[in-house]
Amino acid sequence: MPAPVIQFIYQIKVALNNSKPPIWRRILVADTTKLDQLHNVLQTVMGWQDYHLHMFTINEQIYGDPEDDETGEIGTINEKRYRLNELVGREGFKFRYEYDFGDSWLHDLFVEKILPSEKGVRYPLCIAGKRACPPEDVGGIGEYNDFLDAITDPKHPEHYRMLEWIGGDFDPEHFDLDEVNDRLRHPRKRREDEQDYYQPPQLDNRVLEKITAWSQGLNQEQLALAESLAMRRDMVTLLNYFKEKRPVGTQSTGNLQLKSVRDVCAQFVHPPKLEDTIGDHHYQIRSEADVWPLLYLHILANTGELAAGGQVRIWKLTAAGEAFLNFPAPTQVGIMLSIWWYLEDWRIAFPVSGLDQGLPRDFRKIALERSLELKIGKLVSYEQFADELIAMTRLTWPSIDQTFVQDILRSVIERLVIDPLVNFGCLECKYASKTRHGYKSKKLNEIRLTSFGKGLLGTL
Repeated sequence: MPAPVIQFIYQIKVALNNSKPPIWRRILVADTTKLDQLHNVLQTVMGWQDYHLHMFTINEQIYGDPEDDETGEIGTINEKRYRLNELVGREGFKFRYEYDFGDSWLHDLFVEKILPSEKGVRYPLCIAGKRACPPEDVGGIGEYNDFLDAITDPKHPEHYRMLEWIGGDFDPEHFDLDEVNDRLRHPRKRREDEQDYYQPPQLDNRVLEKITAWSQGLNQEQLALAESLAMRRDMVTLLNYFKEKRPVGTQSTGNLQLKSVRDVCAQFVHPPKLEDTIGDHHYQIRSEADVWPLLYLHILANTGELAAGGQVRIWKLTAAGEAFLNFPAPTQVGIMLSIWWYLEDWRIAFPVSGLDQGLPRDFRKIALERSLELKIGKLVSYEQFADELIAMTRLTWPSIDQTFVQDILRSVIERLVIDPLVNFGCLECKYASKTRHGYKSKKLNEIRLTSFGKGLLGTL
């Protein structure tokens, strides 16, 4: 279908409600612009990052994404179906755009002029503006003013914390018209410029080089193992879900909503149980926090900056996440393990108060060294391995009664060290069956290092 002919141009002044001094932009957009396209223009010219939900209010009717109106109480009409000239037909017309329902950034839009289009001019176009856009998640216009007070006053109690939060520098008067129009003309350019080649945050470049070198030396069996690992495949599933569905985080924690939890888990290699019946009791999950396989990957994706989102924010892929999806399977596995080993707080795998004070110094270093000392393919006693690691790292558990402390510490080692390495294909395990209180369960009996794991751990 051919694009609609542009006959008229709307000159619109966009002002951030209650900003003093005013933060504003003046834009030229085609009369045939759809509201979802206008949303993209406003995000670009203002300087927002499109992390949150939005809506337009025109003649007291709400336009936006109907999926964001889950209960239908707002009566949201699909913004993709309407063009400006169908809803806004005269000069002097006013309407409103709201971004981020938590911080509630209200933008007043005023149609100053309706002009004939000019031949050779590329629309949309920003022709004027003043002052920088507030930072994402600063809290709203009142909190933004408090933020400015803090960063400009070295004696302010929040001065250094706010400077650290914003990255050391923020100029509220900054506005570059050429930069804004360059982004309008090349909407993908900024993301590409920010990161031409993906490097997980804070990871030593030598580690990335080792991952690449290691992956290039794998044989066909090892390549097939990397491809088949459920951990890697499930991460790809999660990132693709963010890319395609852009789910919104819950208001309380920012985790995925239950519908998204069910949708993602159904696509996992081994879909986790979301409900179960034991005796007369029926159990079902209440939040993403109840589904460890998903929560673990979600945390890794967030920590490794493969995805970004949060409370009432859209979870979406970052430039790093896009790059991750294009890497070969072994490199993906290496990056995920590096994120876990270097960046993540291992206590998420054993969230019990006994680890509140943190892990012993050099715990990860010693765990790595001890794992690499294992001989490829040789079964060793798990209890012996765990007890040696507990002693070498001086891992303790705060309890007056020390009767079962060693068993607890072995469980800590299993959850923090062994389970992740099994999932990454580094270790294989043998279990023994045990019965307790009439219930059968598995007990980790022996472990062995794989040749795949030897090389992968060597990259660390």
